[in-house]
Amino acid sequence: MTSLVGGLARRFERHRAVDDLPALLADLGRRYAPLARADETALELDVDPAVAPDLTGALDELGALLGVLIERAIDVAAGGYVALQVDLVGETPTSQTVHLTVADDGPPTVPSDPKFLIPTTSIERLGGHLQVESGPDLGTRVIVELTFDMPRRLPRVDIDALRSTLGGQVALDEVIAALDLALSRDLAHLEDLLAQVGVDPLQAWLHRVSGVLGMAEASELAQMGLLLERDLAAGRDEAIDRAVRDFGEDAAAVLTVLRDHRDGDRL
Repeated sequence: MTSLVGGLARRFERHRAVDDLPALLADLGRRYAPLARADETALELDVDPAVAPDLTGALDELGALLGVLIERAIDVAAGGYVALQVDLVGETPTSQTVHLTVADDGPPTVPSDPKFLIPTTSIERLGGHLQVESGPDLGTRVIVELTFDMPRRLPRVDIDALRSTLGGQVALDEVIAALDLALSRDLAHLEDLLAQVGVDPLQAWLHRVSGVLGMAEASELAQMGLLLERDLAAGRDEAIDRAVRDFGEDAAAVLTVLRDHRDGDRL
C-alpha cells in the first residue's frame, strides 16, 4: 500500500513545466532517483548525442507515460538496474524520430501482468508506437517510438573559417561574388521548380545549392539540403515542398550574411 500511495503521489506531483526533451529527462531523474535508491536499484540515463537538444512536443503527457514505465521497472527490478535510453532512429530537416526505451533486468514481464500497465491510449495520442521485448536473459525493454518537431534554426556561416581557408579578405571577396551569383540565380528559380511536376529538377537544385552552401562554410544548412534531396526520392507532398521553401529562405539568409562580409564588413 505504501508503494502504491508513493507512486500516486509522484504521478500527481506538481513539477516544473518542461519545454524540451533534455528538461523532461532531468525532471524524470529528479523524481525517480529517490525511489530507485530506496529499492537499491541503479537508475541510469543514456542519451544518444545525435538527439537534438531542443526537440519539442507533448512533453507533459510523455513525462507521465515514461513515469509509469519507470515506476514499473523499478518495482520489478528491485536491487538490480533500470535504464532510460534515448536513441535517434530517423531524421528529417524538421523532425527527429527517437526510441525512448525503459529497460530493466528484473524477471520477464508480459503485457498482461497487472504490474505492466502501459497507457496505450497515451501512446496513440502522442502519435507513437510501442514495442515490448522480454526474456530470461534480457529482462524487459519497453520501447516507445515518437517523432518530435525540431525548431527551425537560423543558418550559421563560419566566415572566419572561410577567410582562413581562402588566405585573406581579397580572396574572400572574390569567392563571395561567385557564390552570390550562383545562389541568386538558383534562388530566383525555386518557385518555378516547385510549380513543376516531379522530383528530378528539385533534387538537382538542392544538390547545387547545398554544394554552394558547403563552399560558403554553411555546413549545417548544406547537410539539411542533402537530407531533403534524399527524402525527395520517396516523392513529394505539401510538407516536403514547405521544407524546400524554408530551406530556400535560409539559403537566402546565408546570401545576406555573405554580402554583409564583403570588403571586410562584419556583422
